[in-house]
Amino acid sequence: MRRAWPVLALLAAFAVIALRLAGISWGLPAIYNADEPHIINLALSFGGGSLKPAFFKYPTLWPYLLFFCYGIYFTLLSSLGKLHGVTQFIGLYAWHPTGFYLIARGLSTACGLLGLWALVRTERSRRPDGLPWAALLLAFSPVLVELSHSAKPDCLMFLWACLAWLFLLKLHRDGDRRSHWLAGLCMGLAMSSQYTAGLLPVAALPAHFLSPARPRRRWFWECALAALLGFLAGSPYIALDFPNFWASMKDLSELTALQTWSRLATTERVLRNIWEFAGPWSLAGVGIVLGAVRLWRTERRLAWVFLIPIAVYIVALSNNEEGTWPRYLLAVFPGLALLSAEGLSWLQAQAGRATLALLLAAALGPGLCASAFYDRGLQLPDTRAEATDWMRHNVPAGATVLLDSSHASPDLNMSREQIERLWRKTREAGSPRARLYLGMAATHPGGGWRVYRIARSAADLHSSPRHVRLSQADAPTLDVSAGLSAALAAGVEYVVISDFGATPERAPQLAAFFAGLQRLSLLREFLPEQGRVAGPALKIYRISAWQSFRS
Repeated sequence: MRRAWPVLALLAAFAVIALRLAGISWGLPAIYNADEPHIINLALSFGGGSLKPAFFKYPTLWPYLLFFCYGIYFTLLSSLGKLHGVTQFIGLYAWHPTGFYLIARGLSTACGLLGLWALVRTERSRRPDGLPWAALLLAFSPVLVELSHSAKPDCLMFLWACLAWLFLLKLHRDGDRRSHWLAGLCMGLAMSSQYTAGLLPVAALPAHFLSPARPRRRWFWECALAALLGFLAGSPYIALDFPNFWASMKDLSELTALQTWSRLATTERVLRNIWEFAGPWSLAGVGIVLGAVRLWRTERRLAWVFLIPIAVYIVALSNNEEGTWPRYLLAVFPGLALLSAEGLSWLQAQAGRATLALLLAAALGPGLCASAFYDRGLQLPDTRAEATDWMRHNVPAGATVLLDSSHASPDLNMSREQIERLWRKTREAGSPRARLYLGMAATHPGGGWRVYRIARSAADLHSSPRHVRLSQADAPTLDVSAGLSAALAAGVEYVVISDFGATPERAPQLAAFFAGLQRLSLLREFLPEQGRVAGPALKIYRISAWQSFRS
């Protein structure tokens, strides 16, 4: 059995990497993840000469890192003669964005894998000869596998969180000054990657004050200072442009006020996310309970280091409807995995080698299966791609089309004429998006349609009101809350609706518009099929001249 371990370790490493790379080009060149474009746009906007963000929806460490990578990408393409100037680079992003998204998604994958390496280091310091249970649990966690396929900052935050837990446990064990500084710095960088790490520094309280090494009290404050420095190093404009940052935070609080939710149901969902952090039906949830009981009996001070931050996250996330997203727990995923590892290691010792394979299957199998199923879904044909292909062949170039949000709709290019109008509008308004429209117009591939987007509310989009208002002001949106008459007045000839976008239930303010659509004849429909076709249900309507006259 001992000789087989290297082979098994190699197979496990291959599976971990394969799960993250399979389907990594999902959707491209179309963008089906609603959050990715904001991140990429922000990173590229820094090429305009300022590192100051227009919004603080996200901290800036991740966009800064992407901006650096895109600088290398630009230099490489320029040196190979593929590009001649910044305008062509903007055009490449606008019309052929695949490379930009693969760079970001590949970086996410790398950060996630480095986080797992940090967890292995943490476990080796406690159980040198044992299995790295925590790293294995998170290696196959569906949450982390999904996030590795996106250009969002969560995997970078996960990396810093894993390093923070490594140094927090060393701080607790040894009480040395160096660990205080490194733990604080990593926690600050985690917060500078994603706001959801904002509660992680609470873990420093039990780690320091319950340390058996009795470290000096001032080192705790040095740890706090290091966290602040790490946070501001990655997001300096939070301090330099604090009024704008504070306005963004108030904007997020306004979104919370727009929503109705049940605290009990939210709490139940948060607890379920903790129980299923390594996958539905995984033994990892049982491992958390066993690990907590085991540490409570043998190393109660260490138990508090895990339990206090986990409890704080439960309370905080239960007070916000958005807290039901599993990724909001990502900063304490390393703590959950390490706590579960304590329980699973104890089970392994009790059961013996004979049942190790069964234990591994029960703990890792559910996450592996759920992640593989997710990857398979990414590689299925998508209704949005099918609808795009059909419309490109059946809707005349230059026709006026009303679509929902880009991630929920067919991928249709705007005409050069429309982009030039948007450029003039945003230039007069002083919008940073004017530079993008100018580059798009200069490199336009020809053809295209006059494309409008349905104006959506902040509550409908689950996004902050100010950000929605300013974003839609820069985009070709059309307010159809009064009904189909607004679309007719704008000359719309085709309407595409998506159940991933506005629906009568999700957007009641558009009730009159949806009622008007029912009077139109359905031109084409694209529906998902379980296990065969992914994506939203799409319906395409044609507004004829006779229908316009009748309306």
